[in-house]
Amino acid sequence: MGCYRTEDCGRCDVCTRKHKHGAGRQKDRCKQRICINYGGGRRKRRDSSSDREMPSNAHLMTDYPRQCYGPMCTNSARFGSKYCSDNCGLKLATNRILQVLPQRIQEWALTPCVAEEKNIKALDQVRKQKLEVSHILQELDKRHKELDAIVDRAKNVTVDDNYENEQEEESEMSMYCITCGHEIHSRTAIKHMEKCFNKYESQASFGSVFKTRIEGNNMFCDFYNSANHTYCKRLRVLCPEHCKDPKVGDDEVCGCPLVTNVFNLTGDFCRAPKKSCVKHFVWEKLRRAEIDLERVRQWLKMDELLEKERNIRSTMANRAGVLALMLHSTYNHEVMEQLTKASRQQDQTGGDKESGQQLKRR
Repeated sequence: MGCYRTEDCGRCDVCTRKHKHGAGRQKDRCKQRICINYGGGRRKRRDSSSDREMPSNAHLMTDYPRQCYGPMCTNSARFGSKYCSDNCGLKLATNRILQVLPQRIQEWALTPCVAEEKNIKALDQVRKQKLEVSHILQELDKRHKELDAIVDRAKNVTVDDNYENEQEEESEMSMYCITCGHEIHSRTAIKHMEKCFNKYESQASFGSVFKTRIEGNNMFCDFYNSANHTYCKRLRVLCPEHCKDPKVGDDEVCGCPLVTNVFNLTGDFCRAPKKSCVKHFVWEKLRRAEIDLERVRQWLKMDELLEKERNIRSTMANRAGVLALMLHSTYNHEVMEQLTKASRQQDQTGGDKESGQQLKRR
């Protein structure tokens, strides 16, 4: 090794390049044939980028034989390996596990893991958040039932006769539509904006290849489009393309709950005709859409919390695995000092007992 008189090794990059592209130049010598004592005082030639990139097991790629690392094995190791066979590698790994793992398990049991405590706290926090989300979903279901009760109550009431007098007192003002930009009357602004928005909304598609699977009330439209094989993912109450609004009768009452100071409920409701009530146009539809949209937000939050809980549990399960215990070790000096002191005290007490028994025998 290291002499120009030896033969080419046939494994280095120079030899492989010679084998592919012919004999090449005379200066391109095998790396194993470069004399160690040649040009000791001269500066060595810089290796190219390909020469500097050595494999991880380069120290094992030698011509001279190496003994196998396997226990009680005297055979020569294979080229590029520490073992003569796979069986020797498995035997050495088994012996290492049997020797190292019991001590690592004892070290793990002696001191509490800070990361484990943090994960337990994070898991408790996630459970609290999941409980809060479930309470919010129950509250939304309660609001949905209350809305149904309000609508049913309005069906049993007659129209107020004073509605026409109130309608004549409204002022004449104009404004611009936020969707189309046309000038409209303020009295019919809400009705025009709702229809104009639905017109433009029906031109866009919101589809998915998967059908929604939610237990209980399904909030999404889920209309199957056979042209592109997708399910509509708009809210069912707001879908202008597949869910049309029911026709309103002449005797139907608006039924919108009346409030004071924007938020305070008065307990009374609007008794104007539903067909001609401009102030509370499609109020029931918007209330249901608000509840369903909040449900969607809470379900997405619940999905994130479930994923977070799964990640924490997988981290906790993999922390005390065989590979983690073999690769990582923590030495607690305080605990080990306490154990050594306790063992010394036991040895002293045991020695005192033996000496006392010997004195009694004498």
